[in-house]
Amino acid sequence: MFELIEKIILAGVGLANLTREKAESLVDALIKKGQIQAKDKKAVLSRLLKSTEQLDRDLEKKMKQVSLSVVKNSQKQIDALNNKLAQLAKALESEKKKSKVVKAPLAVKKKVKAQAKKKV
Repeated sequence: MFELIEKIILAGVGLANLTREKAESLVDALIKKGQIQAKDKKAVLSRLLKSTEQLDRDLEKKMKQVSLSVVKNSQKQIDALNNKLAQLAKALESEKKKSKVVKAPLAVKKKVKAQAKKKV
């Protein structure tokens, strides 16, 4: 999952760097190398910019999907931790009640002894 996020971020950085000026300079360089004819510059530039816009939309869509997935998984983990905490709190409360039950007779014995001393 982290590899996908990394690829998406790197693609986003690449798209962000491809401004119209850079696209034009790229097309101009291709014209100088003879790989594109000057008459096709406008069409090539238009296709290149449209492609980057589509990639940008696709990237945004993927980022939203990944973000939602991360949020959902995080919420599931938080819910699981909350459930465990609730179980632990119940267990602790149960143990406290058990220990009070055991200590109660000792308290009664002390009270009885104290009352017996007062009478004597």
